[in-house]
Order: sequence, then structure tokens, then C-alpha cells
Amino acid sequence: MRKEFNIDTPRLILREVKMTDDEQILLAMSCPEVHSMHSNGFKNIDDVQRYISVLVQEYENNKFRTLAIAEKTLNILIGTITIDTHKFFPRAELGYWISIPYRNKGYAAEAVKAVIEYGIMTLSLGRIQATHHISNPASGRVLEKAGMVFEGTLRRYFELNGIVVDEKMYSAIKTDLVKE
Repeated sequence: MRKEFNIDTPRLILREVKMTDDEQILLAMSCPEVHSMHSNGFKNIDDVQRYISVLVQEYENNKFRTLAIAEKTLNILIGTITIDTHKFFPRAELGYWISIPYRNKGYAAEAVKAVIEYGIMTLSLGRIQATHHISNPASGRVLEKAGMVFEGTLRRYFELNGIVVDEKMYSAIKTDLVKE
């Protein structure tokens, strides 16, 4: 039997997304910022369940790319975090979202920090990077709180709702975690 993937933090469990998380994901899609991050969008529960089915298949193949961010005491999904590893290079791209009622409580930074530590220390990734839209400075604060370093602005890097926007780039490498 396959063991489920979990990363525990003081207040969170980063775990596999489950079919029972479908209503929480659909609820989060009512936020335009969250909805825009999913290229296909989720208009109904069937869309969400198809998405979760893809994730479950990935888990069964031992690929843990997208994880639920769950509040520890009730194990309720409050967001997701994705770490996309690059096939040819020892690096990954990080993305996340937190449902509106759980924002501004430090959950995102806690989850990002845990995934950075896991990626660098366990997966031996040389670099984890993340970007955020310039219109979302709160996401930049999350990345900084998680220990990521601002590298610069990527001009005209991302299309958001039909508009090409600049992105701010952050990264973390092993020396950022291990201070000598």
C-alpha cells in the first residue's frame, strides 16, 4: 500500500488533495485572483472533481506536484501549493493560493517555507523560484517572509486576463537556508 505524502508545520498539513476537498476548491474559485491562476477555471463541482482526479493519478504515480494546504486542527483545505520541478535542471517553480478567509494569517508563508525546505533538503533542488504579478505585492511579502530573495522584475512576462504584465522574481537556494 502506498504511503500518503504529508509535510507538517506548526499550524498546517501539506497533504495530497482529496475528492472531499472539492467544495473548498470551488469556493476559493469565487475569488478572481485564485480563479485567474487556473487556466481552465472551475465553473462547477464536476470541473473540480476532474482536476482532483488528475492530481490523484499523479499521486498514484508518485508525483507530488500540487498539495493541499490544510489547517491542522480541522484538516480543512485552505489553499494549494505547487512545486514544478524542471526535468533537466535541479530547480523548481513554486506557486500557491490561499482562500480569502485564511489570508493575512501567515499560512501562505508557512507553507512556502516548508516546501522550500523540503525541495532543497529532501529533493536536493539547487534552486526554487517563484514569481508574482506586480499588482499583487502581498504575494511578494509572503515570499520574503518565507526566506526567498528578490531577484528582479521580469518585464512583460505573464498574461493576466488578456493583459501582459510584469512579474517580480524571487528565489531560494541552499545557502539561504543553511547559515554558516
